Amino acid sequence: MVGKPIQEQFGEQVIEAFAEFARADLGSVASLEANEFSHISNRSLKRSLAEVFYGARWIYKLGLALLTRDEERAAHVRAQIVDYAAIAEALLSDCIIHAIVNGHAQGTAYCWADPDKMQQPLAWSRSNPKYIVSRQSLWWLVRVAREFAIVDSRLADDLQWLREQRNTVHLMHRSSLGPTAYLSQSKRAFTATSSTIKQTKAWKAVHP
Repeated sequence: MVGKPIQEQFGEQVIEAFAEFARADLGSVASLEANEFSHISNRSLKRSLAEVFYGARWIYKLGLALLTRDEERAAHVRAQIVDYAAIAEALLSDCIIHAIVNGHAQGTAYCWADPDKMQQPLAWSRSNPKYIVSRQSLWWLVRVAREFAIVDSRLADDLQWLREQRNTVHLMHRSSLGPTAYLSQSKRAFTATSSTIKQTKAWKAVHP
């Protein structure tokens, strides 16, 4: 049996080296489910959050391994921001639903589709608030989560920044981002998401 050409063997080893670097310190999807997302009762949502979080970190590490630049770096930034925003959105939605169902709602912001303008009152049903929450924007989720004390004011500001980055991610000219800006933006998005995981977990622990 003829072995693989040396070029093919070399290529496979290079690819595997990149993959191993990207996987280093990431843990596994199962460990993320059991630790970071242990406070999520919906098993399907927990699995999805773990997979998306793992994937966002994988993209970041792969970008470092490949020394991406210009348009390539911009693509990595876009992918991470979109995924991190999706995780934050799901975590806040889960906690807000939990708060309404279990009588932990505070303030009046959640009573309105637009809390700042006090328009479009929302007809809540404690037995099934998921439908209404699913129709609200990330801006609304952050505002209500802050009023419910699910997240603190500093994290609320960071999540609004993440929302703005996500909403303009396909319009902004990111190809001019330098290495420092790339790492800084990725780090801020990751930190905001990690803080959301920690604060939602802490809030649920004292609001069963």
